[in-house]
Amino acid sequence: MITILAFIVALGILITIHEAGHFLAAKFFGVKVETFSIGFGPAIFKKRYGETEYVIAAIPLGGYVKMSGEDPDEPIKSERDFYAKPPWQRIIIALAGPFMNLVLAIFLFCAVYSIGRYVPTYSIEAAKVGFVPENSTLKQGDVIERVNGKKIKTWKEFEKIVALNPNTELTLTVERGGKEIDVSLKTGFDNQTGVGTVNVVPALKPVIGQIVKGSPAEKAGLKKKDVILKINGKEIRSWNQVVDEIKNSNGKEITLEILRKGRKLTIKVKPEYNKEYKKYVIGIVPEIDQTFIKYPFPEAIKMGIKEFISQSTLFFTFLKKLITGNASVKSLGGPIMIAQVAGKAAKAGLSSFLYFMGFISLQLGYFNLLPLPVLDGGLIVMFLIEWIRGRALSPQFRERFQQIGFALLGILMILVFYNDIMRLFH
Repeated sequence: MITILAFIVALGILITIHEAGHFLAAKFFGVKVETFSIGFGPAIFKKRYGETEYVIAAIPLGGYVKMSGEDPDEPIKSERDFYAKPPWQRIIIALAGPFMNLVLAIFLFCAVYSIGRYVPTYSIEAAKVGFVPENSTLKQGDVIERVNGKKIKTWKEFEKIVALNPNTELTLTVERGGKEIDVSLKTGFDNQTGVGTVNVVPALKPVIGQIVKGSPAEKAGLKKKDVILKINGKEIRSWNQVVDEIKNSNGKEITLEILRKGRKLTIKVKPEYNKEYKKYVIGIVPEIDQTFIKYPFPEAIKMGIKEFISQSTLFFTFLKKLITGNASVKSLGGPIMIAQVAGKAAKAGLSSFLYFMGFISLQLGYFNLLPLPVLDGGLIVMFLIEWIRGRALSPQFRERFQQIGFALLGILMILVFYNDIMRLFH
């Protein structure tokens, strides 16, 4: 229920802001707006104020602003018709919707940094390597400083680069033992999301975050928040040490010295072999330290704008890789995925939900600016051509342009729904 409600609230606000951009720009240039609708299908609510009918429809997957005289094939009846206005004014009206989404994204990001939110501590710290596979070119304790010559400051920046470069050989400059060395690292490919992956995790503290149900750890009496101090008498300082000691036990019983609510306890547990991970485990997951980040209002504005620039860069980097075939279409998501993430963000708190809305608003704004027929970007392209030519486009060209647009949009919708459904099955 929370997922559905969060989805409706988020999408409703984003669509309203988008359509309000078109509405306000149309009003500014004197175009008559006949209908302002949030959603499609049967009307749940409708009310007329002045010359405009305001509608809330049953299907919250879009919206529209119906303006007088917006059919280019009909003769102009009034100076307030949409096509009675010069092309540059029509361009601004079409541009206003996506522009409002981008402005909203900046506002929401600023609000998030002003309200404050929890983030994994490791994501904002230096990219220090914790656990790595035996055959990895990286070593435990390495600090990743540059990727392909680009300076990185945090693990989050490293994750972004990896995600955008699936099946790619990366050159990493790491600090190891007080020296800088270059190593090569081949990224993997996530079949479900299409993003890049690496079998490397950040350095984490030896604190238990979750106990797998029915696991040896649960049977032995280990609990969430237990701090692992020693294993078989060996002092433990990081989670990767815990993993190594359990893995190297070869299934023999191990003795854990733990700290629980200020008391030291000794617990014996027998690891079991996990066929999926191909190693011995006891069924524990590390606790991820959270850091609350909050900034004074002026600094929050700077951070919000910085986040907007960062996410914009990611959008266009991914778009370029998608066009060139260096990114997978499997990473695209549709309404089902958006609804799932909306629900999780809402459960995580107001700040997480606002960040989610800012992210989706940014995606919606840029997506609508793509020069594809039936999108705002497609209209802008047609109006630009008309402006440059000095005369209207032929009905045949417009019809063919729209047909191409509907076909492309249809393929895209089928693709994202397919991806969403496959994610549900997995």
